[in-house]
Amino acid sequence: MECSEFKTEGGEYKKMTNYESLIKGNLERISHKTYGFQGRMIQLRYWQLLVNEMLKEKAFKVPVHLGIGSEALVTAIDEMLTVHDQLVLTHRNATYNMARAGNLRSIIAEYREQADGLGFGKLGSMNLTNPQAGITYSSSILGNNFSVACGLAFAKEIKAKEGIVCVVTGDGAMEEGAFYEALVFSRSHNLRVLFLVDNNNHSMVSSIPERRCNIDLAMMSGSVNMPFLQLEGNDIREYVDKIKVIRSQIIAENTPFCLEVKTALLNQHAGPTPGWPTDSMKVEITSDFLIADALLDPLAVLKCSMGEEAYLKVIKHLMETPSE
Repeated sequence: MECSEFKTEGGEYKKMTNYESLIKGNLERISHKTYGFQGRMIQLRYWQLLVNEMLKEKAFKVPVHLGIGSEALVTAIDEMLTVHDQLVLTHRNATYNMARAGNLRSIIAEYREQADGLGFGKLGSMNLTNPQAGITYSSSILGNNFSVACGLAFAKEIKAKEGIVCVVTGDGAMEEGAFYEALVFSRSHNLRVLFLVDNNNHSMVSSIPERRCNIDLAMMSGSVNMPFLQLEGNDIREYVDKIKVIRSQIIAENTPFCLEVKTALLNQHAGPTPGWPTDSMKVEITSDFLIADALLDPLAVLKCSMGEEAYLKVIKHLMETPSE
């Protein structure tokens, strides 16, 4: 069956009416040994859907910027990172924090400003970090994280430490002048920085054509003699393989690298769906976790590559049995 033949089922798996019921179960990180990065990617969607249900119930005082639709990219970055690497994020860090966390409960507790939260109830959502998992910095200030990433990479160079720094940005934040300055600085000093541009063609309530001219990242990177690659298609296997190769190249050549990945933001800007008045999306927990048709939804692509039986087996494990 071709990936394009998969359609969303639309049937609701189970309706959540009280968000308290969402956090009573075992929400530990699924076994990588048993289910691989494919299982982790499915769980990442599930966790976001659970938090989205809590957002509908107004469970948090803080805004939560989910990244439903970016699971293939985020899972690939999670697979790439080693204990020597550092991850520098934006305000839309929820998906990355979920991918790196040992459980969802500590993140929910943080969003609820509880002392047992991942940041002891002090960091909230848009600045949430997890240093033990390599997430060194998250910023709610647009473009602020580029300079921090360069500083961290410069420190690695001076102290002769291993690893790379991966800094995440979007097609909106890369419009800031600090982005080009960071490209120049990192290339001038041969810093091991991976500039990851998550291009979902969405910033607040505007698309790229609605707010600016096209920016050719290949040409911009080339202007400072920086390697560049663009990925699209949401194939997690391809993303894992190619992004690991990129990390190896950064280390071997002692060079920064710019990677642009085209994704789809299936939950629009922030909060539950529908969110903004013009937001027509309505995200629910369905029996297969799919929101959009292939190839827009990375889980639809995954379902195609895994086969429906294997795919649904992971979902059954997540929904009906304790995680390993």
